[in-house]
This record gives sequence, structure tokens and C-alpha cells, in this order.
Amino acid sequence: MYRCKPEEPQTNEPIYARLLRTAEVAARESASVLDVLKLALRRVCECTQWPFAHARILSEDLALDLRGTNEVWHVPFLDPRGFRNKAIRMNRLRSGVDWQLRMLSSARPIVLRDLERDLDLNGQQAAHELGLRSALGMPVLAGEDIKAVCVFFSGAPIPQDALFEEVFATIAAALGQVIELQRTRELLRELTGRLLTLQDNERRRLARELHDTTGQNLSMIVINVELLGREPSLSPAVREKLTECADLARSSLQEVRTFSYVLHPPMLEELGVFPALRLFIEGFCERSGILVELELPERPIRIPRELETTIFRVVQESLSNVRKHSHSSTAKVRIGLDPGEIAITVEDQGSGLPQPTDDASSPAKIGVGIGSMQERVKLCGGRFQLHSLPTGTQLEVSLPLPQAARAATA
Repeated sequence: MYRCKPEEPQTNEPIYARLLRTAEVAARESASVLDVLKLALRRVCECTQWPFAHARILSEDLALDLRGTNEVWHVPFLDPRGFRNKAIRMNRLRSGVDWQLRMLSSARPIVLRDLERDLDLNGQQAAHELGLRSALGMPVLAGEDIKAVCVFFSGAPIPQDALFEEVFATIAAALGQVIELQRTRELLRELTGRLLTLQDNERRRLARELHDTTGQNLSMIVINVELLGREPSLSPAVREKLTECADLARSSLQEVRTFSYVLHPPMLEELGVFPALRLFIEGFCERSGILVELELPERPIRIPRELETTIFRVVQESLSNVRKHSHSSTAKVRIGLDPGEIAITVEDQGSGLPQPTDDASSPAKIGVGIGSMQERVKLCGGRFQLHSLPTGTQLEVSLPLPQAARAATA
């Protein structure tokens, strides 16, 4: 049984202020809808010294999901599963009505001030076993739609206070907006992931078409032009023009092959990201004249395709920025396998990042390439940091390493 700690004397005003900051803190510190609710439950319980709380996200038809698939618990003193069973028993009033369902119709907080009087026999017994006296239910709204139901349990009677209930109504509305915003962000991340996948698939298709069709056609043009140039009846002027055509065709063929490889290197799928990076950087050095030092793990491993693609694109885009913007003659790429993660560092000795101007309306711009790298890293659950140093620019990326790949490095 939970025993309520004696509360320190305090006025209601500071409690109200701390409670109203709950939604703001949840929005700032949480990464998902479940995290928002979990942090909100904990914050409210810390402010009020209530021992237990739980929240249930409603399904699309606004029905309470009793299977526990979308539930969050704050039960620091008990096993969550054991508390859940008792909490379910405390759902019905003496009239047999589920009091949480009443919140769906009223869309307002509901307070049960005496659980032993308000609940049915099963609920009274569960409340007695947990040492609980009262409860507060709070529907979480976004506009007119109820997104979740939160319930808080207290070991002491919750006083009758209209302002107190209004504070919780305000918290519920703020949390509803946060949840709606988080769901929008999750949808945006999902759409961004799909877009990047479609982009990679299109790059793969174009690379294959360029290599198998355009490249082969150019090869045949080179062969045919060289055969024509061997005709003894040709004048020197015509022979010279045919030689120029052959040279142009060879140059175009080389550009097509390079472009095809840059779009999607076949070695990325055949041998993995580390051999593909080694070959790509060799070609990059030849094309750009930039000396790139490459440091790879001593024991390269195969990892999921999405992660390999992210690693390759991050390095590829970083070196492209070095060539286009930094004016550096050297660069260094280092990839390390740390416990549980892959660390990528790209450094150059160039001019650094553009500095923000004094005009607030004209901040330093982040290019499309950097934004694409950030989205790829975020979708993999990684961290992305870009530093402008006195000696150049440094990119640091950390990507979580899957358990299977981690075991292969042991």
C-alpha cells in the first residue's frame, strides 16, 4: 500500500504556476506523443505529490482502448502491470457507469473526491489496497477533439476548488496542442523518410539506365566512329573530324559513368558502404584535385541498407560542399565504430561556414545539401553537428548501431 507523504505547507498559487508550466516543459523536452504524456504525468505528480497516474491515447473512433497498447504509466512505487489491473477496477462508479467515459461527453476534468463512496465495490477494494482517497480525470483536447484521457490518483482528498479544475482544463488543452504538433511532426518525418526513399530509388533507376543504356550507346558510337576513321578513302579533314567525334564520345562516356556512380554506386549494395566510400573518394580526389585522407574501421561490417545509404550520402554531400564552398585543398574523413554507434567526422581546412549577418531578417542560410543530411541522420535516430572552426569546418554525425551489427564487431 502506498503511504502519502506529509505535505509541506505551501500556498496554492505556486502550485498552479508550476502546473501550468507542465505542458510547456513536455513540449520542449519530449520527442514523441507518448513521451509528452509521460513527462506531463510525472510533472503533475511531482507538483501535487500525487503518487500514481496514467494516460490512455484514444483510438481514431474516440473509444477507450482497454488493451493497454497506447497507455503511459507513472507508478514509481508499484509494478505497472499490477497497478494497471487495479486502475481498471477503479473505472466504474457505484451506478455502474465508467466515469472516464463521462469525460468524453463533458470534455471537462472530473474529480472523484471520495473513492470509497463514489466507486463500486471492486473499485473501492482496489483503492483501499493502494491507499488512495480521490482521483482527478482530465480529457486532453486538441480543438474540439479529445486525443487522450489522463487520470491522477491521490492518497489524500482532493479539495473542491473551481480554479484548480480550471488549471487542469488549461493544461489539458495545452497538452492537446502539443500532441497534435508532435503527431504532425511524426507525420512530416514519415513523409520525409518516404521522400528520401523515393529519391534513392529514383537515383538507383537513373544510374542503372545511364550505365546500361546511355553508356552502352556511347560505347557503340566510339567503336563505329573509330571504324569509320579507318576507311582509306577519307580525306584528312574528315578523318580529323571523326577523331574529334571519337574523343568527344569517349569524354561523354566517362562523364556518364562518373555521374552514374555518383548517383548510386553499385558497390554500395554489392560490397557495403566502406568499399564503396573508398572507391568514391579515390574518384573524388582525381576529379577535384582535393587530397582526402580516409580513415575506416579496421573490421568493416555490413549494416542495414538505410544506414549504409545515410553514411555514404553524408560523406558524399560533405565532400561536395568542400569542393564547392570551402576552397580547401585537403579534407579528412573518419568513420569509427564506437560501442553502440557509428561516428562520422568530416573536416577541411577551408573558409568555414558563412557567418550570420547583423540583420535578423537575413540569417546565415543552410543549403539544401545540409538540410538533406540532417533529415537523413534524424530519420536514423542520430545526431548531427556542424562546427565552423578558425581552421575550417567540421561535421560530426553519430548514428545508432543496430544490435545485430554491434554483435558482429565483438
